[in-house]
Amino acid sequence: RAFDEIKESKIEIEENLIVLLDAPLEDPQWRNFRNFHSKEKLDDHYRCLTKLLNYLSKIYNKNVVVCLHPSDDLEKKRKYFPGFKVVKYQTRENIMKAFIVLFFESGAIIDAILLKKRIATLFSSCLDENQILHGKKHSEKVGILQINIEDEIKFDKDNFLLKLDKTKEKYSKYINEHIKPDGENIAHEKIVRILKERFFN
Repeated sequence: RAFDEIKESKIEIEENLIVLLDAPLEDPQWRNFRNFHSKEKLDDHYRCLTKLLNYLSKIYNKNVVVCLHPSDDLEKKRKYFPGFKVVKYQTRENIMKAFIVLFFESGAIIDAILLKKRIATLFSSCLDENQILHGKKHSEKVGILQINIEDEIKFDKDNFLLKLDKTKEKYSKYINEHIKPDGENIAHEKIVRILKERFFN
């Protein structure tokens, strides 16, 4: 679906933004299903995250956009990210304009892989084991760089970009095997064609 929608999209591909795909850590299902951390721990998580975003924004001279999951609380997240644009239902549009895409475990990262964007997966001690394992899965299968947001920020501007660009070498194999295994065929066009061939000839 991601391949079809991006291929048919008229949105221009750019590299103007640093885009964060944030996790809905305070969703009720997270509280009930997982061992949720204290408010102090959550505040520290967002403090570290904001520090990282500010640093990247400054060294690359790019604005930051935080994209939320549809179930997330927009007004509450705007308080966590007061210096950044925070949006819902605009994830794909912003990924298409991204210079770098940062994410916690998110299915939307498929768009960034398909577009061969610079990508890093984030984690912290506030995340549960399942979230961290999903981030490691992307790192292992796609070669995506991992960053612990609680670590001291020591990025060399040029070297960090070189690392992100290096990871893109593995994207093509993943794209061909998992995102568009049927090549350049558009799914809905193929479905219509096969139905016509089998039932209306």
